Amino acid sequence: MKKRKARLRGTKTAGKFEQKKLLERMEQILENPKLLLPKTNKNDIGSKIYDKVYEDMLIAKEQYKNPPSLISSIFGKKPKDPLSKAYAASLTILDSGAPVMAVARFPHGEVNYVMRGYGASKEKLIGIQNHHHRLWSRFAHLDYVKKYKLFIYSLEKGLVCTGDVPRYPIELWDEVASRLKISDKVMDSNCMKITCKSLNKTAYISTRKMKKSKENTYSHFLKDQISVDPDIDFEIDLNTVLSPIVKEIDSEIIREYQKGLITDSKFLDNVISFQKESVVSGNSSIGQHFVVANEILGKGELISKLCTSKIDEAIVEDLLEEFSESLILEQGTLAHFTESLWENYGSHLANKISNNSADSYNGNNSLEILRKLYDQIIKESLTSDYPRFGNLNESLKMLDKVVKIVKIGEKNKAIKYIDDFNSNNNITKSISWAVLYCLNSTSSRAWKYGKEEKALGETLSKQMQLLLDSNPNNYKECFESISETVGLGNKLEVI
Repeated sequence: MKKRKARLRGTKTAGKFEQKKLLERMEQILENPKLLLPKTNKNDIGSKIYDKVYEDMLIAKEQYKNPPSLISSIFGKKPKDPLSKAYAASLTILDSGAPVMAVARFPHGEVNYVMRGYGASKEKLIGIQNHHHRLWSRFAHLDYVKKYKLFIYSLEKGLVCTGDVPRYPIELWDEVASRLKISDKVMDSNCMKITCKSLNKTAYISTRKMKKSKENTYSHFLKDQISVDPDIDFEIDLNTVLSPIVKEIDSEIIREYQKGLITDSKFLDNVISFQKESVVSGNSSIGQHFVVANEILGKGELISKLCTSKIDEAIVEDLLEEFSESLILEQGTLAHFTESLWENYGSHLANKISNNSADSYNGNNSLEILRKLYDQIIKESLTSDYPRFGNLNESLKMLDKVVKIVKIGEKNKAIKYIDDFNSNNNITKSISWAVLYCLNSTSSRAWKYGKEEKALGETLSKQMQLLLDSNPNNYKECFESISETVGLGNKLEVI
């Protein structure tokens, strides 16, 4: 039976190419240990820390090239810094090679490294052995960042440490802006502003772009920054269509976005939802506002947007007369508006106009109910100044009804009323023909009328036209003229 080589869990057999590249990197850091260290500014805390680390690394380098004697190894200088110890341990790869590599798994991905030494941390070994890699190289410095509150930036050309004060590199800013395709265009509204305080530069991302985004733009600015407080150098402000009336944003929503837990589009949605709740709950100090499909409107603008007729305007004005709060409408339609206010305002208004009229509500017909009620009110108001007669006979009663229907703009309804008014009275039929004659609606109805009825009707046509064109002041006079012509007298009782 063929023997199998035992291999530790979490390790892998390294390929020849991979071993070759690792050995090349170890040769590089043997010759130049500074490849492992970030560039620093003179006289700041970062420079002091890494100068000491470099001194220790030179000791480790010297001891690798010229191994000390037994006595020197006991009493001589030794690397004390953790990074220098991991550096010394990694240099032994040059002697033994890397036939087996460990595999470390992180949220960012997987990385291979060679385990060496008992006191060297995994992170430092990963950072040293992968110093060429922009992501993994920073692992060697995580504990320095945590202990001394350092700010380190990972650039294409290597690491940069600015001490315990953030100084975001301009080349990193330009790289992120280029990657995100952010222009220098300044925006005052409907945008997210990401400001780097140390650079005094602001990136503007339109809300239009945010709506389509499935990633977290802010995280790109932090991606290559290593710090215990990554947000200290940045400010985020989101200006939406509702920001003019609700300026403050819930800090918890911002923190959630800063942590990278939500995308740009979700951040925008959450902020707008918060602002809408503030508007509705009365947190806004500017007064009554109406938000229609994310557009801020005043009362006049709302009426103009929703209404297409005088009846609709009257409905909205009366509903808003008692409504003093702000309102959010997801849809810019009058039906959606009346449904939103029906329970607390619309139903009471309908019943005030006509008792129990709100009982016909079926869940989505509020506008239909109110339009019907207001239509009747307005139509009645159009003829309210015309005189009303008492004790009219059939012919004159029918005429008064038909003429007033015409005066409220319902010509077709008036013609239908005549068609449906079954009468064998010759006077009534003559008057009906006279009205139809003036309304140019006789052609398809001639068969219903006799010769004498048509003749009398056409004789009345001039008087009938005067009645149809009359105003409240001469309506009675025109009406009595027709009554006298058909033999029903010229004195009518006004009530």
